[in-house]
Amino acid sequence: MKVLVTTGSKYGSTREVGRAIADELIALGFEVDFQDACDVLGVHFYDAIVVGSAVYGGLWRRDAAELIRDHVIDLHEREVYMFSVGMEPIVRPGQPLDEAEALARDVAARQHVRFPGCLQWDRLNVGEKAIIRALNPPKGDFRDFEEIRDWAQRVGAELRTVAAV
Repeated sequence: MKVLVTTGSKYGSTREVGRAIADELIALGFEVDFQDACDVLGVHFYDAIVVGSAVYGGLWRRDAAELIRDHVIDLHEREVYMFSVGMEPIVRPGQPLDEAEALARDVAARQHVRFPGCLQWDRLNVGEKAIIRALNPPKGDFRDFEEIRDWAQRVGAELRTVAAV
């Protein structure tokens, strides 16, 4: 089974999450391509797609959201898994509908999960720092790579089940 893992990432934190997912799926024996969402030319080469994005103000990065919108018909014919990476408490399980949930519904994604992200103050521009000051989220790296790899293993198990049918 050929799998695409792709991410929309501004500073690289979400890309690192995607890389961990891709590596886990490779270790499970899947043929995996890993690309930034802006570099994906098509999804028709793949049996399954894992797409993730950083979340800012409830919105996915434009490149990841556009990848889904541009390929919605092809994605309906594939197994789609989605993940969002954002800061607590801005992104948390059970949060009301946001763009990612709508995108997941549009392509009938099998799953959409949320992972805590990484906020590196020194990498932000002046405008971003002003917004962050107002929101006052915790600063630091809150990604849990064990949780991320566990999710990737569950995705791999589901894909094996789907492939066997």
